[in-house]
Amino acid sequence: MSAPGLLVLAYYFPPMALSGVQRTLKFVKYWAEFGWRPVVLTVEPGGYFAFDETLLQELQGRPVEIRRVRSWDPTRLFGRRRTVQLSERRRARLSYWSQWFFIPDNKLGWFFPAVREAEALIRAGLIGALYSTAPPYTAHLIALHLKRRYPELPWVADFRDDWLGNPRHVYPTPLHRALHARLEAEVLAWSDLVFTINRRIKESLVLRHPAPRTRAYRHVQIVPQGFDPEDFLIPAEERTDGRFELLYTGAFYDRQSPEPFLRALARWLADRPERRPHVRARCIGLWPPEYTPLVTHLGLQDVVQIEPYRPHRQVIAAQKGADVLWMIIGRYPGAEAISTGKLYEYFGSEKPILALVPPEGVAARDLYRYGAAEVVDPEDLEGVVLALERLFTAWQEGRLPRPDPRVVAEFNRRLWAQRTARWMLDLLRVEDHIEPIADHA
Repeated sequence: MSAPGLLVLAYYFPPMALSGVQRTLKFVKYWAEFGWRPVVLTVEPGGYFAFDETLLQELQGRPVEIRRVRSWDPTRLFGRRRTVQLSERRRARLSYWSQWFFIPDNKLGWFFPAVREAEALIRAGLIGALYSTAPPYTAHLIALHLKRRYPELPWVADFRDDWLGNPRHVYPTPLHRALHARLEAEVLAWSDLVFTINRRIKESLVLRHPAPRTRAYRHVQIVPQGFDPEDFLIPAEERTDGRFELLYTGAFYDRQSPEPFLRALARWLADRPERRPHVRARCIGLWPPEYTPLVTHLGLQDVVQIEPYRPHRQVIAAQKGADVLWMIIGRYPGAEAISTGKLYEYFGSEKPILALVPPEGVAARDLYRYGAAEVVDPEDLEGVVLALERLFTAWQEGRLPRPDPRVVAEFNRRLWAQRTARWMLDLLRVEDHIEPIADHA
């Protein structure tokens, strides 16, 4: 019996880069091993923040088909395959105004081209199930339309972020919020299975749409972010300077800014000037240009090293070569429900982590279990200073902490692809022979 086709509706997909593509790319890569024939329906890339052509190499030789359609959305304003550089202020302004005029988001122009292509695939008998991943939530609307038209097709809706409760969303009027709430409710009602990345998002969805409560709890499953073990088979980046390296990889956006870290770093080095020659704070990725003057103002030019976005493989090598990885979520309403993809890729490196995150949030919960992390409230400047001193002293004495390997193993993307493949096959009532995996805590 040939593998059933799984239509994967994913706006963000390579050669687009950054963390938004990793979950879908890795699942597609491994689902092809576990009983599915993925058909990815995505966009012809327009302007975007970063591209990484090497990511598509991971799918070579695997039974994965990629279909691309034009999306009439604001990325077209930046031209075809053009790397976009926006200040955080301008990006926030564009996001605010787009939320006035586009519901559920400014990727709505992808809807009709994607529907046409999807229906052609379904009529040709190439698709046995639907999978949509959001944001953008337009992906869920495409799948909702297809589910209504072809109710026999099982549909899995993946929430990489909360929808109505997303702290990065602005609802300009009560009518905007009501329309989003209605769409979210329809997705919950029509989908056969829902994935969320953490328990806070699952509980938010279920509590907002309690009827029928029993079905809601049963068909919403937590599928956490993770790391691909194959990414970490490469050697670490070689270093010869002998300095204590604190590394950040990826992008800064919204209230996830480098400012709290930079101010704490400056305070620490002012208090302990003898540390300065032995410290380097390195950022690889999308650096907000408005923070460059702050580096100068704080006198950190000799310590902070800013590098442009690199291919994913090179970033992993840099993570493996660093002494400590650092990240920030920020302190604002809803931040406690955020668990970024970056964090779990950091887990794959098995390096100590300095995490400026809400201590009561879901990210902190996993960091405490990881066991090799300094978790500090992002607004606690003195707490970050003390954490920097503790980490530096541990590095100096050769006793930086190591994580619990059992916790690291829980976030292996290949194992989660295996588990989710089985769940989706169960929707088709297909007998499979995949080894069971222990439940996630």
